[in-house]
Amino acid sequence: MSVALVLTATFAITAAPAAGASTSTNPSQAPKSVKRAPAGLRFYDVPDPLPPGQPGDIIWAAPYRAVPGAKAWKVLYHSRSIAGDDIAVSGVIVVPDGKAPAGGRPVVSWAHGTHGIADRCAPSRVTNWVPQIPAIHELVKRGYVVAATDYEGLGTPGTHPYLVGESEARGALDVVRAAHDLPGSGANAQTVVWGQSQGGQASLFAGEIAPTYAPELDLRGVVAGAPVTDVAAMFPAASTIPDTLGFVVMGLQGVQAAFPQAKAAAVLTPQALAKAEKVVGTKCYEDVLAAFKQPVDQVISHNPADVPPFPELFARDSAGNVATAAPQFVYQGKSDDVVYKVFTDAYVKKVCGMGNTVEYTTFGGKDHYEENAAAEQQILQWIQGRFAGAAAPSNCAALPIG
Repeated sequence: MSVALVLTATFAITAAPAAGASTSTNPSQAPKSVKRAPAGLRFYDVPDPLPPGQPGDIIWAAPYRAVPGAKAWKVLYHSRSIAGDDIAVSGVIVVPDGKAPAGGRPVVSWAHGTHGIADRCAPSRVTNWVPQIPAIHELVKRGYVVAATDYEGLGTPGTHPYLVGESEARGALDVVRAAHDLPGSGANAQTVVWGQSQGGQASLFAGEIAPTYAPELDLRGVVAGAPVTDVAAMFPAASTIPDTLGFVVMGLQGVQAAFPQAKAAAVLTPQALAKAEKVVGTKCYEDVLAAFKQPVDQVISHNPADVPPFPELFARDSAGNVATAAPQFVYQGKSDDVVYKVFTDAYVKKVCGMGNTVEYTTFGGKDHYEENAAAEQQILQWIQGRFAGAAAPSNCAALPIG
C-alpha cells in the first residue's frame, strides 16, 4: 500500500481481527471500536475529564505515515503515572501489510533516546517519524508489529519525567498493550523492548517491572544500547561538564515532575532556573544543550548528590537494582562521549553477578549516534532468536570488564 493511500485511507475502527490473532490484552474479548482522533495538533488535546481506561486502552487513533509494506497509526492511549494516576500517552503503531499468521504477530516496542522535554519534541509530532525508527524496514519485513511510545508528558499534558526509568518503562509496555487494542493489528503477547540512551534506560526498566506491571505480556527480551544506568553517578558527573549541563537541567525538571518533593531550584542557580523555564519547555535537546553550555557555576549552585531527596531518587532510577528474568542484549560504542562505556561496563558486570542472562557487545570507533547502525544486524538476529524460542546467549563469563 502506498504512503499516500495510508495517509488518506479511512481508519477501520471496527476491523475484524486476522484469524487466530489476539487484538487485545485479553484475547477472549472482541476488539472494541477505536475513536477517530481530532485533526492536527488537537490530537494531543487529552479529553478533560479523561474517560477511565485500563493501561493500553486506546483513546483515539489516526492514520500515520508508514513505510513500504506496512500501515501505521498514531495513537493516544491510557497509561499510569508513577503516582498511579490514569494518564494519556501518545505513540505510533506500525503493522505489516497482509493477514497476520495464525499465531499472531510479535511486537517490538521501540523506546527512543533524548529528544527533549518540550511537547514539540514528541517523536510522533514529526510526520516522517516511522522511517527514523532503527531497522524499521527489516522489522516490518520480518512480520513484527512495531510500537513506539512518546513517553509520559512528551506531547501530552504535564512535564515529561525525563530519565525517570519506571515512567518511561510504563509508556513502553503500555504502547504494546495499545497494539493489542488496535483492531486488526494481529499483535500477540510475545514482546521485545528495544531502546537506546534514554530509551536504553526505558528498556532495562521495562524488563524489571514487566512481571508485576504487565504480567500478561510474554517479554522475550530486552535490548539496550548505551543505556542510562547509574543515574546516581551520571547526574553528579554531568553536573561538572558544560557540554552536558543541559541534560542535567532537563533531568532535574523530569525528576521534579515525577516526584514534586524534589525541587530543581535547590540545585540550579536562580538565573539557570529562570532560563530553564523559558528554554526547556519550548526547545528540543540540541538547543537546550547549547543554551546551558556555559561555566558550571552559572548553572549549578549545589551538587545534586548533596541535595536530598535527589540521591535517593537517583538510586531508584538506576537500573540493575533487581534481577531481570528476560534476557538482555546490551551494546555500546567505545567512542561514545554521551553515555560513557565505563558506566555500561559497570552495569553489565553488576547484573551478570545477579544472574541475569546478558549478551554484551561493544563497537570500536563508534559514538553515541553510530551505535544503532553498527549493532543492527546483531540485534535483528538476537530478536529473531527470542521470538523463535531459542535459548538466549550470555557472554557474562568471558567479559573483560573488571
